[in-house]
Amino acid sequence: METSGTTTDILSDIETAIVRGTDRSDTPVDDKFVHEILFLVSNSPGSITFLARRITRRLKTATDVILAFKTLLLLHGFSVEVTRYFEQDLRNLWMSGELQMDLGWSSNDSDRLSFFILNYSQFLKERMEWIINQSGKLEPVRPSGLELQSCEENAIELVLHRLSKCQAFLDLTMECLPSKIWHSSRVTQVVMNIILRESFSVYVSFCDWIDTLLNSFSNLQKPQRVLALDVLKKACNQTPKLHEYYKSLRTSMVGKSLEFPSVRVFTVEEVSALEMMSSVMSGKQEASEEQQQISPFSCKLETKISTVWVEFDDENSQSSSLFSIGGLEDHLTSDQGRVLPVHTCSCCSFLISLSFDSVVFLNFFLIFSLFV
Repeated sequence: METSGTTTDILSDIETAIVRGTDRSDTPVDDKFVHEILFLVSNSPGSITFLARRITRRLKTATDVILAFKTLLLLHGFSVEVTRYFEQDLRNLWMSGELQMDLGWSSNDSDRLSFFILNYSQFLKERMEWIINQSGKLEPVRPSGLELQSCEENAIELVLHRLSKCQAFLDLTMECLPSKIWHSSRVTQVVMNIILRESFSVYVSFCDWIDTLLNSFSNLQKPQRVLALDVLKKACNQTPKLHEYYKSLRTSMVGKSLEFPSVRVFTVEEVSALEMMSSVMSGKQEASEEQQQISPFSCKLETKISTVWVEFDDENSQSSSLFSIGGLEDHLTSDQGRVLPVHTCSCCSFLISLSFDSVVFLNFFLIFSLFV
């Protein structure tokens, strides 16, 4: 009974902390509520499911945009402050549907804040698929299928996966652009500060992985080059937009205190050069494969044993080559079908098409049989 009472108290305290941390005031979620909830959950591991359900219900029933905004911010705070085990459990609950980030109202173009909050919820869904590694940097969760491949394949497939996830993350970041009227909102400033800082980290990783991809491009197989070119084509479209997005926020209230990275803008010319390089590499690879399929012998040796006996005098017999003994008649057939006569032999008449090495063996066998 004591255990049951303690668990009930913990669940009640979790719900109270959620309500107090997500009121309707235009003040950021106090970190003390985030830490309190994390402490309570750590003392009752099963209570994380209760936490996920309460956040889901609060988002679905919220009619006030500020309340929904702060609930999402509270959830985002868990992603920043949590331990690895809490983060993994929360992600599993999201994947199973216990934790949902859908809001109870649709977007309204006349209400720019509600539109921004809906985009923020979409951003958080993508954020659930990222972890903070031991270096303190964001990286996407490793897909399970990569462990089954070789180390070399695993490395390049992992780079391609990370680049694709970076581009998805940055796309959703650029959707989070509040109207200027809300730039002065304290909650908006805190949310944008977190979003931008995380996007900076992701963009730096994106540049590192792009360099890795470009340095290994000449060693990639054709399917991998196709995926790499898809990433680079998307970068041609995305990086100019990202440059403008950062530029628009650099001087605003939400980005004044931040150090924005310099965005490398990819051009169509760069991608076209790599496409041409890939085409040349594919042509060489196909030519090499065709060459390997060609037989090492351009002609075949046909052996014909005739029923006609041929008599040699001593002089002719002695001057004959070893393959003339016994009347062995060979025909060398070229690829064009022209038959070149060599020598004849008695016995039954038949035709055998063999490779040169096989015919030599047969000739020696027939010669040996004539002497026995």
